[in-house]
Amino acid sequence: MRSSLAALAVATLIVSFATPLAQAAPTQVNVRIEGKSKTLFEGPVLTDVHRVKAATDSQWRRCNGINVNVPANKVPGVVPTSAAADAMRILGETFSGQWYPQWEDYFVTRWGPDEQVLVDGEQWGIVVNNVFTDVGGCQYQLDGGDEVLWVYDAFDGRPRLSLYPAGYSGGAVPGTATATLNQPFEVEVDAKSTYNEGKPPAAPTRSTTPYDGAEVAPVTTGAKGFQQVEVGSPKTVVTGADGKATIVFTEPGWHRIKAADVAAGTEIAVRSNRLDVCVPEPPATGCAPPPADAQLRTPPPPVAGELEEGGGDGGPKGGQPGSGGQGGSGGQGAAPATDPAPAEARPVQLELPRLDRSRLARGLVGVSWRVLDPGVGVAGWSISSKALGRKGARYVERASGAGRTAATVRLPRGATHRLQLTVTDVLGRASSAPIGKVRVPR
Repeated sequence: MRSSLAALAVATLIVSFATPLAQAAPTQVNVRIEGKSKTLFEGPVLTDVHRVKAATDSQWRRCNGINVNVPANKVPGVVPTSAAADAMRILGETFSGQWYPQWEDYFVTRWGPDEQVLVDGEQWGIVVNNVFTDVGGCQYQLDGGDEVLWVYDAFDGRPRLSLYPAGYSGGAVPGTATATLNQPFEVEVDAKSTYNEGKPPAAPTRSTTPYDGAEVAPVTTGAKGFQQVEVGSPKTVVTGADGKATIVFTEPGWHRIKAADVAAGTEIAVRSNRLDVCVPEPPATGCAPPPADAQLRTPPPPVAGELEEGGGDGGPKGGQPGSGGQGGSGGQGAAPATDPAPAEARPVQLELPRLDRSRLARGLVGVSWRVLDPGVGVAGWSISSKALGRKGARYVERASGAGRTAATVRLPRGATHRLQLTVTDVLGRASSAPIGKVRVPR
């Protein structure tokens, strides 16, 4: 379910749970949280079923896949929200979110230090095994070995990068690799460039599209555990049209690298997974154990209320079935009011607009959308763009109309643009929604 113009609020972090933690089997999942400018967390976590409480909430909530939207789930399980909440607890961080009882889920607004910026359309979204989930963060149950990725500004259309040693054929990201001192070490960067909401596969899958121009750079890890990709480092290498690049490590030991794509200070791709590379010092054939944050970690012991049996979830049961969590559209769909408002009071609600980048080489981008609820009726729409990285840049209207739900927009070349759709109803009320970012080549 996609984000709505009127209510960018749906659920992702649920958590009231009626079965004690001791009855569930611990599950190992790989958690990655890509924040606004840094990787907030990355690595395997041993987690279990438990309740979750946002820093902005007053009570613990059930978050285990037992949900009105997913009646097929009969047994409590680990879900993306509870796993990411455990990752934050390991770092001594918290999350914020709005609880929606009709969806039995949270709409997550913050992980650690990174709060969403709705005015810019920068929301958090969920990807599991390289696919945006079609249900919320407390609704999709994980299996051991699943890869959970939370992305800041998830719906701007950026490709998601993946970093591998050259020739790697597995589905899951490898985590570690071995290189030879002072000898070329080849890596390759792939990308998932399309929006692909749906049911994630049973196991992690690999992207297959080579990414040209990715910057494979060293990673520095701060005291808090947040990771920064140092694309300005002289050790950075750039991938070619085949997605490959070669690095020569001149010092033995562990080296951590990630792939990114930064233009004019703006990240135009979602950072890749981290690769920790062991470079043995001859005659050794291996390194010391990898850094602690690359090894399996366990969250702190549960606190009072987290494992409490029985009890409700802080709100009435029921509500409209279907997807609605911070997943789907990778994101948090629109949460309807418990009691629907009359049409004259409802603003227009739209499905998250889609982008067609197939004609970007000609400076053209296609935009399409679908009206979920017209309210009192749609009077007109407009599409505007703003060039990023340019001081004082403002939104400029590029297209407008009344009856259609698709348009082709021509954008200036040689810049990255943020697109926005504005719809006005017959009462003159305007609602705006982010469409995404696109980079138009020169």
